[in-house]
Amino acid sequence: MDISEQFNSAVIQANWFRSDQVAIVAVSTGVDSMTLLTLMQQLPLSVRPRLVVAHVNHQLRQQSQVEEQFISEYCREHQIELATTRWPMADHPKRGIEAAARRFRYEFFTKLMVKYHASSLLTAHHADDQAETVLMKLVRGGQLAQLQGILPAQPFKTGQLIRPLLAFSKGQLRAYAKQHQLTWFEDETNDDDNVLRNRIRHQLIPGLKQENPAFLTHVKAYSDQLTAVIQLAHEREEELLSQISVDTQTYSVDRWRKLSAIQQRFVLKTIFRHEQIPIKEAYLDEAVQLLKNDKKPNGQLNLTHSQVLEKDYHHFSIKAELKVPTNDIPADKIVVISNQWVPLSRGLQVRLMPFRLTSKPDRCQMALNLKPAELPLQIRQARPVDQVKLASGGHKSVRRILIDHKVPQAQRSKQLVAVSAKGEVLWLIGLQRSARDFSEPNYELVVKQSD
Repeated sequence: MDISEQFNSAVIQANWFRSDQVAIVAVSTGVDSMTLLTLMQQLPLSVRPRLVVAHVNHQLRQQSQVEEQFISEYCREHQIELATTRWPMADHPKRGIEAAARRFRYEFFTKLMVKYHASSLLTAHHADDQAETVLMKLVRGGQLAQLQGILPAQPFKTGQLIRPLLAFSKGQLRAYAKQHQLTWFEDETNDDDNVLRNRIRHQLIPGLKQENPAFLTHVKAYSDQLTAVIQLAHEREEELLSQISVDTQTYSVDRWRKLSAIQQRFVLKTIFRHEQIPIKEAYLDEAVQLLKNDKKPNGQLNLTHSQVLEKDYHHFSIKAELKVPTNDIPADKIVVISNQWVPLSRGLQVRLMPFRLTSKPDRCQMALNLKPAELPLQIRQARPVDQVKLASGGHKSVRRILIDHKVPQAQRSKQLVAVSAKGEVLWLIGLQRSARDFSEPNYELVVKQSD
């Protein structure tokens, strides 16, 4: 079976295309992309999509203008729609030019996908590219999932990014091009061994092929197996995540602890990936240590991009780290004694009025004995150093009270206190009142949610 037959068979089996669809074909005019374009033109009509050739003139070589002219004439001769663009020389960076060129290309491809309502974008990556990619990732290190290398198909913008030539070697593609007398252009930048990929291509892979002619076949087989295993792992990770989830953003520390050590790290990796946090072993080690530490019922682990892993007693979550204001301005003030409700922040309202004998004790109400010098009262955000008077005569800090009541870290910044004009904390609202003598109350303070 020659390449054409193998290609047609693979396309039909994968069900990648239909005749009523549009496919964008990235063509550089190199031997790989010209072979891909030729094979796509020869597909059976029933599975041949409408083709749009996408060509980028990077203006990096003198030959680029000749290549752009060639593909223009080729598409006109074969009645294929062509979309071209040029990468302005003023935008060429002094460093990282390959990565910048790739970004420019794919931004162009994205626009074409939208413009033509295309179902797929095709690139001419082949088996040698796959081996180069896997070896590069082995050299650089990283996560196991990255060793999948180049996938045959994956989601891309409005459709799929498809690489139909991954089953074929560079040698096979070149032989096909010569046999069918295709015209193509060689990119001399591929000979530059200052680039890692080129060193792997020229120095490592030929030796590995010599050791075992089936080297590329084995790389593809391992990559396919790894892809299948990772797919199963993704299915399992969602199961584990559902087991420990309290809601869409909160997880149970107790349920997480019941997982095996491997599962614990696995599910943390999943959470990190969902939150777009780099998966670093150091982050995982510290997260495991925090979640297992019984002596530290709550705490935070700084991650990246102002994100933190926050542990609040029996729950943990990933949150954006809030920037705490440095000023000390009270959140709200009561400046008038009346029977009217005064709005506060956070959807609350407050009322200070003369005490009534019919008043009943309530967690949202406090009876007070206030002297004129203690008015007006303030309602403001609680501070960790605030002190509340105890019946024993001593004081306890707001920080300690919040810990004793197991108030989650995220809720602590929302706690309010009622403070006299002299600065004495009268009430950590909803949690603890001052033990000062209120045996003969003359006022009552009530806080409730706004109607």
